[in-house]
Amino acid sequence: MMKASVTWARRALPGLLSVAAAACTAATDAGDLGTDDVGAEESAAVGDQCPAPNGGISWNDRHRFMYGVNYAWSQFGGDFGGIARWNVRGVAAAQGEHAANLADMRAHGANVVRWWVFPEFRGEGVRFDGAETPLGLGGTAVQDLQKALELAEREDVYLMLCLFSFDNFRPSHDTSGIHIPGLAPIVRSTSKLDSLIANVVRPLARAAEASPYKDRLIAWDVINEPEWAITGRNPYGDEAYTPTSGLDAVSHAEMERFVSRAADALKAESSALVTVGGAAAKWAKAWSRVDIDFYQFHIYDWVNEWWPYYLSPEELGVGDKPVVMGEFPIGSLSGVPYQQLVESLYENGYAGAMGWDYGTATGAQLDQMRDFASRHACETDYSAGYGEVGGDGTSTGSGTGSGGGTCTDTPPSSQYTCAQQAGWGKCHEPWMQGFCNDTCGRC
Repeated sequence: MMKASVTWARRALPGLLSVAAAACTAATDAGDLGTDDVGAEESAAVGDQCPAPNGGISWNDRHRFMYGVNYAWSQFGGDFGGIARWNVRGVAAAQGEHAANLADMRAHGANVVRWWVFPEFRGEGVRFDGAETPLGLGGTAVQDLQKALELAEREDVYLMLCLFSFDNFRPSHDTSGIHIPGLAPIVRSTSKLDSLIANVVRPLARAAEASPYKDRLIAWDVINEPEWAITGRNPYGDEAYTPTSGLDAVSHAEMERFVSRAADALKAESSALVTVGGAAAKWAKAWSRVDIDFYQFHIYDWVNEWWPYYLSPEELGVGDKPVVMGEFPIGSLSGVPYQQLVESLYENGYAGAMGWDYGTATGAQLDQMRDFASRHACETDYSAGYGEVGGDGTSTGSGTGSGGGTCTDTPPSSQYTCAQQAGWGKCHEPWMQGFCNDTCGRC
């Protein structure tokens, strides 16, 4: 089993990886590195054939620009666990819908999908006692997690599962016959926080690790934009917090303790990477003392006015870890077109980019997402560009998922067969590399 790791590259990688990057186009097009690059005498392991050149995240020995989209949710707070009272089905019971959506994201170039788990405790995913102490996972949470990973394998995408959100910090309340506990009292209480970690976070991570498709979980995002639920000063030199009205805000120290405890538990129980979905570079150092593998910031027009997208991570003062832009408008940012924005992030040392969001994107916007992936087909694909090179210079393997080795005949999604894709003349499309190799004559 390949060990998960994070490797940070800025501007240039060591010599071997630079050579591999130069060979990426050929490796992606036909799996052929040529005899000039590899000796013809015998097979040689070449490792990563097309690492992201300026920055990226490493997973299963592939250094890639983490590229994808926010799925966010199909049913807010109900995808993992369901909401029986409202007839909301979890992933396992609505797998057809989710499979089709994941396949569509993949067809439009997304390789990593950010998906929310418990953004609010409105579903059956977490059980509580009368004092609102977390007792454990409930409903269909475990089945939904396992099915999500299985679907990710089938549709050849990787998941970043976001556990919580600032939305959880609304005070406890009742909505349409459902009692929704708030997260703030749990974060403030040592005993309740202990219960949340022991009874919810750890079991969920263990369930993911037990899945035969665990490699499809590339990262845990502890919480989405926690800064909106913090009040008071920032201890690390960032600006003071301005909590969202209506939330039960906590101090930085209380939130940091919660995030740190959750991150430590996820790392102890799961091989996936860990991050935090920071609201903006305004609070760039907020989670610098937490054991996370990479930073994640979000950017919208108000952020871009003061911390513009073209500033490099070093210019933002966070040069110690990779930085993924985990949310940005999939249409345009302050009038900057999608392609210009993402190419700038790619060239300027960011480790990834994930637009917001699939559910509201137009077809034209999704096509823009696919166009970027087409120009960087291998460098944005964790299923491609790794394997052995034989004496004839032909790659003999390229991936652990449904992207498969060079002589597999797996379609890029379950929606259409290889014969259909070939009949439509799609064999030479960049997103078809690694798929339908037999049908397309690449074996």
